[in-house]
Amino acid sequence: MELEDVIAAIIRLEKEREAIYQDDQVTPEEHPRLAEINRELDRLWDLRRRLEAARNAGLDKPPIPPPSDVSKLIG
Repeated sequence: MELEDVIAAIIRLEKEREAIYQDDQVTPEEHPRLAEINRELDRLWDLRRRLEAARNAGLDKPPIPPPSDVSKLIG
């Protein structure tokens, strides 16, 4: 995934999350989607930071691939 694709996905998910919160009440049906969005945003933000760091270091890709589950990085 390219950096521009990651940024576009982050923007899309942020807008979807904002739409869920817009009516001031998250329904029980929206909770699973909201959790999924938050997990995906964690993963995408981690990937974005890795891609930007690699680019700033003059590399084509991050030297260490991101983990499959970013929640293990968050303490």
